[in-house]
Amino acid sequence: MRKLLLLFISLSLLAMYSCGKNEQKPDEKKDGNTEVKTENKSSEQKSDGKQDDKKSGDNELGMKTGLPADFPKDVPQPPSSKCVGSIVNQTEGTTVTFSSTSKVLEIASFYKDEMKKAAYQLEAGMEDLVNDKGGMLKWNKPGKEVELLMSFNSDQKATDIVLSYKDKK
Repeated sequence: MRKLLLLFISLSLLAMYSCGKNEQKPDEKKDGNTEVKTENKSSEQKSDGKQDDKKSGDNELGMKTGLPADFPKDVPQPPSSKCVGSIVNQTEGTTVTFSSTSKVLEIASFYKDEMKKAAYQLEAGMEDLVNDKGGMLKWNKPGKEVELLMSFNSDQKATDIVLSYKDKK
């Protein structure tokens, strides 16, 4: 039940993040052959009169842009994808969202092969939870747990992916 709740929350966060306000993107300046990116910062006035600087990559839900620093080296990123953001929760693990132009079944097949190569074991019965519209897969390895939730977004013609991982204690 707790995992279904985490799954529902992750999907809700993904949906809210996708529909959220447009943040300013970093300014890009070209200097000869090199591209230099500068990060825009916004300031908010707190009720006590002090300024609160926020990085433009963070949103009100606590989702940070890009891969987290602790993203497992033995877990591949989805094929043909871009990272939307991540949320770190000390008790529930880390959740990373991706958007991919690959189909759900292609992504599932890719992960089944790659996770097997990395010595992860697919949890029994999970293959029955995947179809062309979405699904969920879960792998275990001594000390680690990885879950993959996929949903095809027909409006954007892309697959939304929520990848969660945590160390087992």
